[in-house]
Amino acid sequence: MQVLLAHPGTQHSHRLARELERHGLLGEFWTGLAFHDAGAAAALARGLGALPGLGGLDSRIVHGVPGARLHSLPIGELRALWRLRRGAESHAVLHARNEKFQQAVPEASLARCGAAIGFDTSGWILAERCRRIGRPFYLDRSIAHPAALARIMRNLELKYPDWAGPRTTRPAGLILAEQIEHDLAHRIVVGGSFARDTLVAEGIDPAKIRVNPYGVDWDRFAVPGDPASAGRPPRFLFAGSVTARKGVPALLDAWRALAPRDAELWLAGNVGARERALLPSLPGLRVLGQVPHAAMAGVYAQCDALVLPSLFEGFGLVILEALAAGLPVISTPHTGAADLAAGEPICSLVEAGSVEGLVRAMRRYLEAPPARSAVSAAAAALRGTFSWQAYGDRWAALLREAL
Repeated sequence: MQVLLAHPGTQHSHRLARELERHGLLGEFWTGLAFHDAGAAAALARGLGALPGLGGLDSRIVHGVPGARLHSLPIGELRALWRLRRGAESHAVLHARNEKFQQAVPEASLARCGAAIGFDTSGWILAERCRRIGRPFYLDRSIAHPAALARIMRNLELKYPDWAGPRTTRPAGLILAEQIEHDLAHRIVVGGSFARDTLVAEGIDPAKIRVNPYGVDWDRFAVPGDPASAGRPPRFLFAGSVTARKGVPALLDAWRALAPRDAELWLAGNVGARERALLPSLPGLRVLGQVPHAAMAGVYAQCDALVLPSLFEGFGLVILEALAAGLPVISTPHTGAADLAAGEPICSLVEAGSVEGLVRAMRRYLEAPPARSAVSAAAAALRGTFSWQAYGDRWAALLREAL
């Protein structure tokens, strides 16, 4: 069986396409703005990726997929990016992009393949088209159920009203689209157990859900030696969008309460104007802002522990990147960290939203920091499960169940 894979943007779809190709399962990969890795356009994207304002082009290069299988529909993606930069409402822009993208995938392409894989909020039309022609539709759900996020944000409004911002309502059309995806999917694949549990809590049959955690290029982020003892202050790193959903307000409260005399907290990620105005001036706090993904290995190398107190995720890839760099992780069960099934020195779990839990975990690290080499050695046991090859192997096994 060969599969049609469709995603209007990026996320981890390029990785999945590569893994399906490795298993001989990829029929066609339809996406938005993308460049074949051996083409002249990819070479240009690599060069332009270093220019101001164009730092994301190299993420559009698709590796390991034959050019004949790669089909790019860039106009809709470019139009959506332009509208978003001009301040248009994101739900409306992305919903319109996703609708047109799904409609543009040819019927002949669906008919040639034995199944289709789509992604959350961009697969409802594909699911209906697959049902009409008798093809199984697989939904890759990259984040937990939005109903869980709505409950989390209501609680945040009480504790951190400024950070929560104005309450927004998901459009009815988007809610319906997701319901169609869930109802028509032959299988729903999620990155972590937290995402699975939120789907089950909303009445989705657990028998159709599969947990398939993501992977990481372990060697890419590896740091030789033990630079943590390089005569600088201990340094915590937060990596991700600086938002309430990522647990940043609780992290800042914990840092204020911890009040370390000689330590630093780095925030690496996009900071909106409203959030930047809310950031306090605290000793040791450094705001890096958005860091290109290609530069993150260097950031991990300069830090000693990752703190990801997120309240709502699918699977936090930065956890694996940090472990590959030898950084212990302090996180919550809502990030995928609980699925590592690993304790000290690799990972400390704290209750989501708990300032006290963060303080205890960070203080414990400051009092007895594990050597980077020890963390790397312990994390080596995870390589067999949390690699892109293992991710692809599990997808292949799932697809072959239908044969």
